[in-house]
Amino acid sequence: MSLSLAAREQEGRIALVGLGREGLASLCAGLGLKPFQVSEIYRWIYGRRVLDPLAWTNLPKEARAALAARTSAELPEVTGEQVSSDGTRKFLLRLSDGQAIEAVFIPDGNRRTVCVSSQVGCAVGCAFCLTARMGFRRNLTPGEILGQFFVLEERTDIREVGYNAVFMGMGEPMANRTNLEAALAILEDEEGLGISWRRITVSTSGLADQMEAFARSAVCPRLSLSLNAPTDELRSRLMPVNAKCDLRRLRSVLQNLSRRDRERISLEYILLGGVNDGQEEAEAVARFAKGLKVKVNLIQFNAAEGLPFVPSDAERTRSFQAVLLRRGVPTSIRKSRGQDILAACGQLARNNWPGGGA
Repeated sequence: MSLSLAAREQEGRIALVGLGREGLASLCAGLGLKPFQVSEIYRWIYGRRVLDPLAWTNLPKEARAALAARTSAELPEVTGEQVSSDGTRKFLLRLSDGQAIEAVFIPDGNRRTVCVSSQVGCAVGCAFCLTARMGFRRNLTPGEILGQFFVLEERTDIREVGYNAVFMGMGEPMANRTNLEAALAILEDEEGLGISWRRITVSTSGLADQMEAFARSAVCPRLSLSLNAPTDELRSRLMPVNAKCDLRRLRSVLQNLSRRDRERISLEYILLGGVNDGQEEAEAVARFAKGLKVKVNLIQFNAAEGLPFVPSDAERTRSFQAVLLRRGVPTSIRKSRGQDILAACGQLARNNWPGGGA
C-alpha cells in the first residue's frame, strides 16, 4: 500500500482511493471486464487495502497493466507525527497540492478512536477554536477523506483492534456534505472499509439545512451538534454561524430527528470559564434539551496561545453536570486527550509543527 516517490509524481492519473462502484465501472470501461470483476477491484482497494493493480491477481494480466498505467495510488503523505504523554498521536498529512491537514489517533485501553478532517481549515470562525484562525482553504475530496483512514490504519493497530471514527478534526463536515457522503458510502460498506455507521460520528456547528439533508441520506451515521451556548446572544458571540442558524431553527431540526428511530444526538458543550458554565446557562441547556432525543457531552476548553478563554474549574463543571442530570438530561464529562501536543478538541491548526505545518 505504500507509495513510491515516482508514483506520487506522476500526473494525469486517476486516483483510486475515493472511486466508488460507479467510478470504477467508468474507469474500467473498454477493458473487457465483467461487472463482477469491477466489484472485485472495489474489494481489492477497500476491503483488502491493496492499491497496486498489478497485485490484483484474479483479474486478467492485460487489464491489470492498463489500470496500473492510468491510475494513481496516492495517499496523503505523513510529514510529521507527535506523541502525547497520554498516548494520543497526531499526524500532519500533506495533500497532493501541498496543503496540509491533521488527523489524530486516540488509544484508551482496548478502545481506539480516530479523529479525521473534512476540510483544509474552516470558515465557521468559532471564537474558541484554533482551526478557525487558519481560515478556509478548500474542501477535501472523498479520496482525501478516505486516505486518512488508509494512513492511520498503516501507522497504528486500529485495523486489527477495530476503531471508532469521529469527524471532529479540521473543517465543518456539513459544508462539504457531498464529498463526505461519498466517502461515508465506502467507509460504511461491508465490502468497503467496513466500519459500522454506529461507530462513526459526524460533528457539525449547526448548518441546519445541510443537517436535514444529511439525516435523510442512506449513509448518515451518528450525529453531534456543537451547541456551546444556550442563548442566541451568547452563541452568536462564540459561534458566528448562529446568525444564520439560530437555536430555534436548530431545535426544530433536533425535534424532527428525535422522532426518528435512530441513536441519540450528542450536544457538545465546551465549558469556558466564567462565560458559559454557570448555573443559569446549565438550566437553559436543560430547557433546550427537554423533549429531545439527545445527550450532552461536557468538554473542558483546551487552552492554546491566542485563544481568549480559560477552562471551567472542576467544581463548576460538576455543578453544571448536576443541573442537567437533575433535569433528566443524560450528561457526561468528556476526558480531553492530547492537549500537550495540541491534538485535543479545537486545537488542530497545523501551527505547532516546524515551519507551521504549511
